[in-house]
Amino acid sequence: MSKPRVVHFVGDLPGLGEELIHKLVCSNVVCSIAKEWYNPIITNIATELEIFNATPLLFDSNNINSNDVLLYFGLNDAKLDLVQISNFSCDVILLVSEEINADFEQMNLKIIHLHDMIAYSTIADLDNNLDELLLHCESNTKVDFPLSSKKHWWVSQQDVATGLVRLIDNVALLPAKLDLCGRRGWTESETFQQLELLYNRTMAASSGQFQTDHLEPKPVIEATLAKASEITPSTRPDLSVINQILQQINGEGWRPLIPLRTSLMHYLATKDLA
Repeated sequence: MSKPRVVHFVGDLPGLGEELIHKLVCSNVVCSIAKEWYNPIITNIATELEIFNATPLLFDSNNINSNDVLLYFGLNDAKLDLVQISNFSCDVILLVSEEINADFEQMNLKIIHLHDMIAYSTIADLDNNLDELLLHCESNTKVDFPLSSKKHWWVSQQDVATGLVRLIDNVALLPAKLDLCGRRGWTESETFQQLELLYNRTMAASSGQFQTDHLEPKPVIEATLAKASEITPSTRPDLSVINQILQQINGEGWRPLIPLRTSLMHYLATKDLA
């Protein structure tokens, strides 16, 4: 299938949108970017634009062609006008982080529901449900609320962007609604354990005050047992659809490659920890 002439980026672009634009520019795919994010994103990829020729355009709804693809980033509880979004004269993929109830087939929309994506951005401070845990790391206090045993299916924004690159040229294969998340579940307690470990190491490195315990290898999961009554049942979103689509495209299914610790380090790198 031929590549779309232009991939349009509209909506809440910091983080995932920024990551995906970078990947497409490095593949010489022509993109257009909404006005409010155009200058900061162009500034961040200035080095890449000296090498690759596909300089992004400024988004103009009058310049959309039927063979283009429009990505609408409705993340961070953004208010969405689904009727307006569905009126674009090309294939539209709507990315959301919350459940939306609508007849997407009738509205000519493809919706991708992102669950538990670890987002980070160099151009905006995004809402992220890790922020509350990070506050406790920064204050060096014990968590004063119960950590849930319900699992999060964390996935890095790099893995999501890599998957989207493969889907953009194959929009016809997408169902009206698609779920996307990581394959492995992490409880809130396990997540905090990893975040606290990496935060302490980061602060020790920045201050030059490394202690022996900062350098000790730590298992990703502690060998602990929990009572069955303390475990909250958690059902992973259905990944069979995205796995089948990606297998159909090039024989490789949905296999996120970025470990949780690496994702959390990228997340911490965007925070002002001073």
